[in-house]
Amino acid sequence: MNRPSLRLRSKPPKARTPRGEDFTTANLAGALSMQQCAACERYNYPPREVCESCLNDVLIWRPADSRGRLLQAVDLHHSLWEFFKRRLKHKPWSIASVRLDAGPIVFAHLALELFDLAGASDIPSGRTVAVFSHSDCGNQSVLIAVPDSIDVADPKIRLQIANSLGITSAAQREATI
Repeated sequence: MNRPSLRLRSKPPKARTPRGEDFTTANLAGALSMQQCAACERYNYPPREVCESCLNDVLIWRPADSRGRLLQAVDLHHSLWEFFKRRLKHKPWSIASVRLDAGPIVFAHLALELFDLAGASDIPSGRTVAVFSHSDCGNQSVLIAVPDSIDVADPKIRLQIANSLGITSAAQREATI
């Protein structure tokens, strides 16, 4: 039986569309970039071929306001992906949906320890947060939500938060006896 290597299975899912790859490229340099329609100026997420509002096909990658309001937060206790399974053995993985002030609704990893709360469900809906993009250990951009008091414009702070979440390193295999 030919099984995938443990190294590959311990990284996050990598299947991305060409537009998803564009999202990663656009977010290498700043806190958050999204497609903005050249005609109606609406920000679009997830990345797409045409504007979801006016169907214009000229979408330009531009820096976007990282502030938004938390819609819902949840702690995941199970995953089919090995990258998350290994982390969920120790504690739940928190995620959130956020309506950005720029317009789109995004799903983001939630840096729960920065909120000083026991679980994601303790964060009230409507709380102002900041969302930024960072590369995971598979070199793909992912979104991370933090309290709005955090300076997400500082790349050192973004890296520190991403490291603390564990998304920048492959999941370690449990030692067997």
